[in-house]
Amino acid sequence: MEAVIDIPDAFIELVSPSNKWRHIVYHGGRSSGKSTTVATVLAALATQSKLRILCCREVQNSIADSVHKLLADVIMKYKLPGWEIGREYIRNRNGSEFIFRGVRGNAQSIKSLEGIDICWCEEAQSISMESIDILIPTIRKAGSYFIWTFNRLSENDPVWERIASKPDERTYVRQVNSNEIESLLSEEVLHEREKMRKENPELFAHVWLGQPLTVTTGSIYGKQLAQAREDGRIGKVPYDGSAPVYAALDLGVGDSTAICIFQTVGQEIHFIDYYESAGEDLAHYINVLANKPWEYRQIFLPHDAKARELQTGKTREEFFRDHGYANVTVLRPSRYTFGIDDINMTSRPKFSRCWFDQDKCARLLECLAAYHYEYDEKNRLLKDRPLHDWSSHAADAFMYSLIAETEQIEVQAQVKFRTFTPKAFSGEQTTGF
Repeated sequence: MEAVIDIPDAFIELVSPSNKWRHIVYHGGRSSGKSTTVATVLAALATQSKLRILCCREVQNSIADSVHKLLADVIMKYKLPGWEIGREYIRNRNGSEFIFRGVRGNAQSIKSLEGIDICWCEEAQSISMESIDILIPTIRKAGSYFIWTFNRLSENDPVWERIASKPDERTYVRQVNSNEIESLLSEEVLHEREKMRKENPELFAHVWLGQPLTVTTGSIYGKQLAQAREDGRIGKVPYDGSAPVYAALDLGVGDSTAICIFQTVGQEIHFIDYYESAGEDLAHYINVLANKPWEYRQIFLPHDAKARELQTGKTREEFFRDHGYANVTVLRPSRYTFGIDDINMTSRPKFSRCWFDQDKCARLLECLAAYHYEYDEKNRLLKDRPLHDWSSHAADAFMYSLIAETEQIEVQAQVKFRTFTPKAFSGEQTTGF
């Protein structure tokens, strides 16, 4: 049986490489065929010869988050032989297999993988520098290589800085946009693309041309981060032994939990440490806090920490207290789940007071750079609420830190007591009330 598969010219390096590439990078805007073409080529290659292919992303809470369905679809579309498609696996009788993993929270599982021929990192704009440092030495088989596909979010996306911005002799980088596959696009897609081109050129540049987010294209903290870098507020921020330490948590349910650790030093807010993971229970994060070298003046939890869980019968606030943390405060709910009011009234005004340790808070900075407003496809405008994605957990913990600093720490600091000695009664003492 012979299957004929047509692919756009832009992706020729996937099937007929002109060099022995270690990294193949495809980035660009919407409807450019990156994911579908890579899935098609990898399925075809693995049909012809035995290949072990790791398909990864930063966070994978379930198989639905992976490219499993996309690969299954192209296998069925082209009737590629020998494949067995299970709920969480895809493998061929010739020994080929696709493995699906989230990198964050699975470092040991990733490091234990052997014999990987190809590592495909989809949604690579969200891959952290830490995860890149785990992946690259893990994929070490002779002749192995990486495929990175993504739409850029910020100027400082780790995959852009580490892999794509200054390619070496074994790195192939190609920007691919919708014009590369013009004839394959529906009239509806073409209509929406051209309408945005006319009505909102800057948003068009991000959505359709793959340019990084700007303030006008939905970046929430892009301007503030740029100013912080210019002011020198991102660098080495040491622990100040004379100032109290606070922790603010965004507690994920079925996704990531993020912890910001900060100090208030005079009028400055110093973010000295950050931690994030996924797929762990609450005890894990309590242990993380306990193993840090800090004494916490206060630990701040989100408003839903007062909700009672059916499995344990306890609230998460009670769980913290049961594990020795009496100094727990549950914050108020945000007005619009961190909508424009909290952003404009709390985080942006206070951003000029924030200092970030560049190394310990690298992931936090990545997420703040990528945090952006949701785009309304139907009405073709930016909504006044942030998009809930991989960057949201860090951004929420950051917001909780600033809400705490505004409404808890400052209020506590304003309450002072003075002792005094009452003056003796003067004049004649009266009785007979």
